[in-house]
Amino acid sequence: MQQRPRSPHQPIRWLHQLAGLMAQISRAERLQPADQSLQARRLRQRMALAQRVLDPLPRPLMAQGWPEQLLWTALRWGGPAMALALWLKR
Repeated sequence: MQQRPRSPHQPIRWLHQLAGLMAQISRAERLQPADQSLQARRLRQRMALAQRVLDPLPRPLMAQGWPEQLLWTALRWGGPAMALALWLKR
C-alpha cells in the first residue's frame, strides 16, 4: 500500500479561525438581552473572554522599558507578519 507524499507546505488556517470568530460576533449582535438559554450564556462568556484578550494588559503586566516594549511588539506582530510573508511567497 502506497502512502501519499506529504506536502512540504501546511495550509494556513488562521482565516478559518477568524471566520469562526466573526460568526460568533454576528450571533452575539443578534442575541436578545432576555435570552437566558445555555447557548446564549456560553456565547456571552466567549464574548467576555474575547474582550479580555483584546483589551490592553493590566498595568503590572505591561512592559516597563522600551526594550521590553520593543520585544513584546515584535512578538505580537511577528506572527501575522510571518503569515503574510509566507502567503506572499506563494
